[in-house]
Amino acid sequence: MPASTTSSAPLAGAALDALLDRITVLKLQQKSIEAELSPLLEQLSGALETGELDAVFSHNGCSFSWSAGRTSYLYPEQLVQQEQALKEAQRLAIAGGTATAKHGKAFWTIKAARA
Repeated sequence: MPASTTSSAPLAGAALDALLDRITVLKLQQKSIEAELSPLLEQLSGALETGELDAVFSHNGCSFSWSAGRTSYLYPEQLVQQEQALKEAQRLAIAGGTATAKHGKAFWTIKAARA
């Protein structure tokens, strides 16, 4: 893919259509690749579990590193109720203007149409 420079100049109709066409094609390819990759990664995890490979290794110039995944918790009902009360208090602070807003970095979300 040719390198390009980032520009803030507005895109004309045909150029914008070409940009959006390319993005949608790439997103569809990404979805297809992820679908193909998922069972392969499961096989890779199986090889790790049987001791065929280490949790960190390199192959063909790529580094592989296994991660256990994020830990999440289910809390007792009393804590769930306290959390709900806190969220309501936060909503009221936003509505009342006592909460200070801050914005993260802007980004695009692009999802392929569902078939």
